[in-house]
Amino acid sequence: MENKTIWEKKKSSDHFCRSFKSLHTDILIIGGGITGLSTAYYLKDSGKRITLIDKGSVFSGVTSKTTAKVTYLQGIIYQTLEKKFNLNVAKKYFDSQKEAISSICKIIKECHISCDLCEVPSVIFSLEDNGIVKIENEKELLKRWGVLVEDVSDQRIKAGIKVQDTYTFHPLKYLEGVLSSIGKKIDIYEDTMAYHISSCGHQHVVETSKGKITASQVIIACHYPFFLYPSLIPLKTYIKREYVNASQIQDSQNYMAINIDSNLHSIRYYQDYLIYGSNMQRLTSKIDYQKSYQKSRSDFKRLFGVEAEYTWMNQDIMSNDFLPFIGEVRDGLYIATAFNAWGMTNATISGKVIASLILSGKSSYQSLFNPKRMNLFLLFDSVLGSFHYLKVYAQSLWKKNNPSYVKIEGILYGVYIDREGKRHIVKLLCPHMKCNLVFNREEKTWDCPCHGSRFDLDGNVIEGPATSTITKK
Repeated sequence: MENKTIWEKKKSSDHFCRSFKSLHTDILIIGGGITGLSTAYYLKDSGKRITLIDKGSVFSGVTSKTTAKVTYLQGIIYQTLEKKFNLNVAKKYFDSQKEAISSICKIIKECHISCDLCEVPSVIFSLEDNGIVKIENEKELLKRWGVLVEDVSDQRIKAGIKVQDTYTFHPLKYLEGVLSSIGKKIDIYEDTMAYHISSCGHQHVVETSKGKITASQVIIACHYPFFLYPSLIPLKTYIKREYVNASQIQDSQNYMAINIDSNLHSIRYYQDYLIYGSNMQRLTSKIDYQKSYQKSRSDFKRLFGVEAEYTWMNQDIMSNDFLPFIGEVRDGLYIATAFNAWGMTNATISGKVIASLILSGKSSYQSLFNPKRMNLFLLFDSVLGSFHYLKVYAQSLWKKNNPSYVKIEGILYGVYIDREGKRHIVKLLCPHMKCNLVFNREEKTWDCPCHGSRFDLDGNVIEGPATSTITKK
């Protein structure tokens, strides 16, 4: 069993590791995953100088951990949006997802990208009696919008529906193709961490690990914005962690599925591999990550009769009102985040929305995804979320799931001794918003249970929103 994703073993991108002390560009994109590269794709013919930076290698971050479902059938999202907002909002979101799917297929066709695109039906199902009505409600909404919906009959489930015109693909092969189609129209700098943004007149100054970048417009496409203001994203979102297993099987199927119940079952196939996501939970609810890994692997073997060859985890940013945050938060500063576990479609529509806002000043989805929005759902759940953070803060103080604690000059540090006997000592405080860190025994990382930042044994940032190393001794 390998503790990495099924996609990473096939990754073969160019390396853009270049140095600079300072540079000027028209548009700076921070983040080289599907959001950043989709945005770059839609801006590549603008005639503007475009620069993209990534703290590591392009498309080696969150995008490499996706299950890569390209679908508009996303649980019971449409009835949820109708209930929280109205039918028009639900339909608008549906339209955005259909447009994103069409856009992905168009890019693949026009750029001749070989990424194992496969048209497969999408299924949602419920294993519980109270899910029957919800499945029926989602079906009626989709039928109202002209979607051909079929019932799924299976004695193992209570209810299920199936739709067509949905796809799976190899996400890194897709992004390699997008990158190739962009060619030399943008400048790319890898191993470049952005950690601060300030304004100077009509320009933005971004401080990075290599030097300063001045840009007229900046796009934060790095999964989670690394600042609190002006968008207040940490207060309007929370993080869910999902555990994924993959293994070769003999009876590969031609469908993808996800249930609508609280206990996640997510299924898709890639060639002769089964990819199964499970044990999704709010990040603040469980901090014993090793037990979650073990449960996900045991569930995989119990349900499918094979040992997992690959195991990994993914963190999804969830918005409190179930809509992504995409657009301008300040003059010339844009964000795209909180895709609610549907990153392939929402990252793609993010690229189109932000490119349209930059080039024409408007987008048909501008109001739907407005990142500055504040409503009762966001306010109420922001207050509720603060209790989750307080709970996990207390748990991380007293739950002894680190290798060991030690106080040095009155400050608490975590200590890990590796196989070679080297001691790794770090201060157990996340630099993002000062939450206490816990040790992830499975991946040998220091993880923040509040907002998902992750650090290696020596305190270097693996995943944000944190932008600086944690204090070492």
